[in-house]
Amino acid sequence: MRIVSALVTVPWLAERLASPALSPLPLRVLQCIRNSRQESAHIPGAVFFNLQECSDKSSQYRNMLPPAQQFESYVGDLGVDNNTHVVVYDGMDRGLFSAARVWWMFRVFGHPKVSVLNGGLVKWCELGHPVTEEIPQVEKAKFSATYNPSLVRDFDFVEKNLTQKSVQMVDSRSANVFNGEADPSSKPDVGHMPGAINVPLGRIVDYETKIVKSPEKLQEMFTASGVDLARPLVATCGSGVTACGVALAAHLCGKEDVPVYDGSWSEWSKRAPPENIICGTHEKQG
Repeated sequence: MRIVSALVTVPWLAERLASPALSPLPLRVLQCIRNSRQESAHIPGAVFFNLQECSDKSSQYRNMLPPAQQFESYVGDLGVDNNTHVVVYDGMDRGLFSAARVWWMFRVFGHPKVSVLNGGLVKWCELGHPVTEEIPQVEKAKFSATYNPSLVRDFDFVEKNLTQKSVQMVDSRSANVFNGEADPSSKPDVGHMPGAINVPLGRIVDYETKIVKSPEKLQEMFTASGVDLARPLVATCGSGVTACGVALAAHLCGKEDVPVYDGSWSEWSKRAPPENIICGTHEKQG
């Protein structure tokens, strides 16, 4: 039985922020950003979760999971403890992006009480709810992480899978990047792993409404893309962020065990031999 829903609506959140007694657990709302650029407008009471700050600074690859102790300290400073219902959302640029990564990170560190706000700040504003630039002062909390390795895959696992073919590799990057057709001056790391299946993040979200599609539509999307949700799959992307959107979409379809290749293309493109980097119908030449 799920403790909380993986996806919540703007009316649901607005109602509980106005009447906290409606929620059986204390709420903490986090606006998710990808770098040191500080966004200003946010949902009243929300604090910022910065992916760049909460990542493994010792890694040469982008956005890698931080050590458990670093995650504990970071989210504790945001006022999150092990009894908090965390609601994560993206800012005005899109309906779903970094929030899916933060949703996955909390689950990796043993906190299933986390939900994504469907439509993010875009939908919040569209429905007429207020925003503020005032940064709230939150009381620090103590968070204890319990690492869940079943939700994370590494380079060695993915490399072995090329021979074993035990799981489906599902890549959430755009089709032109996946196929090696993007401009290399702006997207130098193009291509994909042998056998990978492309499910771009843009197919998970209706970008006119900024809303994640229904489980029925998501199931149809996976099937049409050649993904069998009855079989194991691993999500991947450029640097482990949008891959979490695939994991979320599968979760909403009832498949709650989808891990993410944390290094994703950021690592694969640098470590894999040329024959394991496919550009269109051609292998990348070394």
